[in-house]
Amino acid sequence: MCGRYYIDVDDEELRKIINEIDKDVYPDYKAGEILPSDIAPIYVMGSKKIKLILARWGLPKQKRKGIIINARAETLTQKQMFKNLVNTNRCVIPASAFFEWKKDTLNSKAIDKYIFRKNDSLLFMAGLYNKVSIYENKQLSLFSSEHDVDIYFTIITREANPFVSQIHDRMPLILSKKEANNWLSGIDIDELVKNNNAVLMSEIVE
Repeated sequence: MCGRYYIDVDDEELRKIINEIDKDVYPDYKAGEILPSDIAPIYVMGSKKIKLILARWGLPKQKRKGIIINARAETLTQKQMFKNLVNTNRCVIPASAFFEWKKDTLNSKAIDKYIFRKNDSLLFMAGLYNKVSIYENKQLSLFSSEHDVDIYFTIITREANPFVSQIHDRMPLILSKKEANNWLSGIDIDELVKNNNAVLMSEIVE
């Protein structure tokens, strides 16, 4: 799973991304450590080109309280909440790193926090987003007025690759820039996962 990630404002590439944001839409967007329900930047496919917008992490659950922060790649086309979004509402979430937790086998109460990052570039995580009415919490189409909706996203996860599996059995679907463009352009999710194997570095967070 992915329950927390990080945006480093000192990273030059991320600083350029943040400077593109229209802060009038969400003036309280987050940087640093991003938690569920925080507002953060995502890339989506616009009418003519890829654009950057702000959205809140966690899709509201239908007809009940709570949010969904992760969506399994293996079941995206089977789950009612996600199967339509896969075709129309894809997004990419830029980040410096993400976190996972590993339980101590000798002490069930002890949990070590690890940070995962790429050595020489940002992380781009595959995701889905949706627009939800600010009035009735109803799911809306892409043709809804921008002034009447809030935008939410969820991060797609996959089975952990060898770089993560010693810490956790799930991880975000990490994309290269080319894969990120392919994801937004409509590449099949199974094909994307099959050929995906991001090389990551990890260390324990004190």
